[in-house]
Amino acid sequence: MTAALRALAALALLLTGPAVAQRVLGPSYPTGGGVAFFDVVVYGSEPEGIVAAVAAAEEGARTLMVTSDARLGGLFVLGELNMLDMRTQPFNYQRGLFQRWWRMVGAMDAFDVPVAEHAFQRMLADAGVEVWTEVDRVAPRYVDGVLRGIELTDLGVEVNALQVVDASADADLAAQTDAPFDLGWERFGVSQRQADTLVLNVAGVDWQALRRGVSARGRGYANMRETVAWGSFGGVPTAYVPSRPDVRLRGLNLGLQNDGSVLINALLLYGLDPLDPASLAEGRARGLVEGEAIVAYLREHLPGFEAARLAGAASERYVRESRHLLADCVLGADAVLDNLVTTDAVAAGGYPLDAQSFTAHDAGFVWGAPEVYGGRLCMLTTAAVDNLWVVGRSAGYDPVAFASARVVPFGMAMGEAAGVAAATAVRLAVPTSAFAHDQGLVMGVRQILAGRGAYLPEARARRAVGPVDHQAYAAFRTLLARGLAVGGYDNDPKLDAQVSALSFAYLLSNVATRFYFRTDVGGDLVKLTLELVADDAGAPLTSVIAGEVLANAACQLATCPPSPAWQDLRIAGLASGPEPQAGLTRGDSYRLAAALAGEAP
Repeated sequence: MTAALRALAALALLLTGPAVAQRVLGPSYPTGGGVAFFDVVVYGSEPEGIVAAVAAAEEGARTLMVTSDARLGGLFVLGELNMLDMRTQPFNYQRGLFQRWWRMVGAMDAFDVPVAEHAFQRMLADAGVEVWTEVDRVAPRYVDGVLRGIELTDLGVEVNALQVVDASADADLAAQTDAPFDLGWERFGVSQRQADTLVLNVAGVDWQALRRGVSARGRGYANMRETVAWGSFGGVPTAYVPSRPDVRLRGLNLGLQNDGSVLINALLLYGLDPLDPASLAEGRARGLVEGEAIVAYLREHLPGFEAARLAGAASERYVRESRHLLADCVLGADAVLDNLVTTDAVAAGGYPLDAQSFTAHDAGFVWGAPEVYGGRLCMLTTAAVDNLWVVGRSAGYDPVAFASARVVPFGMAMGEAAGVAAATAVRLAVPTSAFAHDQGLVMGVRQILAGRGAYLPEARARRAVGPVDHQAYAAFRTLLARGLAVGGYDNDPKLDAQVSALSFAYLLSNVATRFYFRTDVGGDLVKLTLELVADDAGAPLTSVIAGEVLANAACQLATCPPSPAWQDLRIAGLASGPEPQAGLTRGDSYRLAAALAGEAP
C-alpha cells in the first residue's frame, strides 16, 4: 500500500472521532445489579481477545467483552508496540481476522496507534460484540461447580455465559480458577523470564534525515522502510551506558506514527514482578528517567535525532512473559523445530525461537527458525476447568516454544480459532473438555476457519531444521528443548567447532539445574574445571578433562561411573564411540551433556 493510500485509510478511521476513555457499560448491563446473560464472555481486551470476541460473535454467539482497561487494544494500544513480529515470507502466515485488522491499519511494517485502536473498535462494533470497559474486579462464576461466566465483584453484577475466554495478558481470570500455571521458566528449574520494555514516544525526529543517514552508511548500519527502522545503528545503542544496572538499551526498533512522532522499542527493564502493579509502576518511572538520558544520547549520535525530545511513554509496560498455562497439550520446542503440523492444527506459526534477554548480562537467544508449525485448540484448554479458553501469551506454550508463539499475530490466529470454537461449543452444547479433543469437532472448526480466510498449513511430514544427519543432532535437540543450545536464525549450531573446558562445566551446571532441578552442583563443576586447566579459562576441552568433570557431575546427580576413564563412561552410558584424541567439539560436549540429562528422573 502506498503512503497516500495508507494516509487515506488512517483518515477514514480517524474521522470516526477520538477514542473514548471512560467507563462504558453496554445495554445489557443490569443497572440495579443481577445477572446478564450471554453465550460467550471474553475477559480482557488484548488483540488476541478482540479477535476471539469478533469471531465468536460472527459465528452466531451472543458475545460480551469485559475489560479493566478504558481503551481497547492492549499491548498494541496501551503498550504502544506498533511494530509487528510476523512471518510474511514466503507468504503471509497470519490471515483471517489478523489480516482484516492489518489492512485496516495500512498493512505496513508499523501502524499508527490511534488508527489501530479505532480499527479494533470498528471490528467489535461491526460484529455486534457488547463491550464493558473499566471493570476492575472480576472473578470466575460457578453454577453447580461448573464455570458459568464471571462476577463483577465491585459492581454486584454477574454474567452468565456458557463459554469463557480469558484474553487478559497474564491470564488473571483463569489464575483464579483451578487452571494450572507456572511463571517464566519455573518448569525448567530457573527463576527467569524475558525482560520487559517501556516503549518511548519521541518527538522532533526528522524521519527523512534519518533515512538519508541510514542510506549513506549502508545496510550494515541499519534497515529502514517507509514506516520502520531497525538494527544496530553502528553500535550506537549497545555503546550506551545506562544510569543503573537494571536497565539496558538494545538494538533500536523505530516505528513512525502519523503525527510524526517515533515510538522506540529498545529500553529493557529487569527485575520487575509482572503480576505486581506497584512493581510495574516503578518500572515505568524508572524507564521514564532513563528515557530522558537515552534521547539525549541519541541526539548526539543518530542522524535525524538532532532535535529529538522525549514526549512520553506507553501507559503500560511491554511485559513479554509471565504465566504459562499447563494446558491439555503444550507446544514445545521439538514441535516447532520439527515443523510439526498435525491434522487438528487451527493456526500456523513460523516466527523464529527468538527470546529477548533475561538478564542485563546476556543478549538474548535465538534457538532456531522453523518453516512452519501448527497451533492446536488443546493448547488453550485445561482439563482442570471446563468451558474455559486461554488465549494470548499466557496460553499453553513452554518457555522455549514461547519465544516463537509469543508474537501477537500468531496469538490473534489462535484467538480467532478459540472464538470460533467457543461459538460452536455453545451451539452444540459441548464442554471444552470434550471439544478440544474431538477430532470431528476440531475438523469443523478448521472448516469454518478456512471459510473465514485463515491459513491452515497442510498436515504432512516435513524435514526438521538444522543438521539432522549429524551424529550430535539428537543431543543438540535434547539440550535446546531446555534452552541450553542454540541454532540461530540459520539453524547452524556449529557442532564441529572446538569448545573450551570451562564452557563444558557451565553446560553441565545448567543440565543439573534444568533436568535435575539442582542448583548446588554448578559451583563444584566450575571449581574442578579451573583446577584441571590451571585457571586457563580458554583451555580446550579434552577427553580427560571431560571425563573428570562428567564423572563428578554424575556422582552428584545420578550414579557414579566406575571411573572418569572414557571406557568406564561408555560402560555407564555417559559416552559413546571411541575416545576423541584431539580437542572435543561442541557436538561431542552436547552428546556427553545429553547423556547425563537422560539419566534424570
